[in-house]
Amino acid sequence: MKNILLLIIITLIVSCTYSVYTSGYPHLKTITVIPIENYSTNYDLSDIVFTSLIGNFESDGRLKLVGLAPDCQLECIIQDYSNKIATYSGSSVDEYEVRILFSVTFTDLKNNEVIWKNDSLIISERYSKVNENSEFKSESAVQNEIGQKLFDNILKNTLEEW
Repeated sequence: MKNILLLIIITLIVSCTYSVYTSGYPHLKTITVIPIENYSTNYDLSDIVFTSLIGNFESDGRLKLVGLAPDCQLECIIQDYSNKIATYSGSSVDEYEVRILFSVTFTDLKNNEVIWKNDSLIISERYSKVNENSEFKSESAVQNEIGQKLFDNILKNTLEEW
């Protein structure tokens, strides 16, 4: 009886494994991320975004990062960067908004086709050094969040197409 119960539990666990990950391109297993070109005056930004993309691809696990013979490649260019005052009260700044303009190309190298390209992808996020309720407290925190949003946007428009 215990063996039957154990078998039923194992069967349920194995059969109930479900992945929310989908792929409109199941032949894509490996990726290379081209070092990011940066046309902004924030020179560290390309390293921040590149590190974020690499980390996200590694933790996501759908595409293995490789240097040689990848199935697909990601090219990203930082076209513009701004960090401007969003809101203020009197003479003090309440909130800043960071905006990054990207040009992104995701290419299927096996079929030699561009899967997704966006030359004017703007991602922005706000932060406040004074507001306790603000999710982000610094420029670097929103830069990291924008890197995460960039990754999510890339996956949404490529691998996660339904």
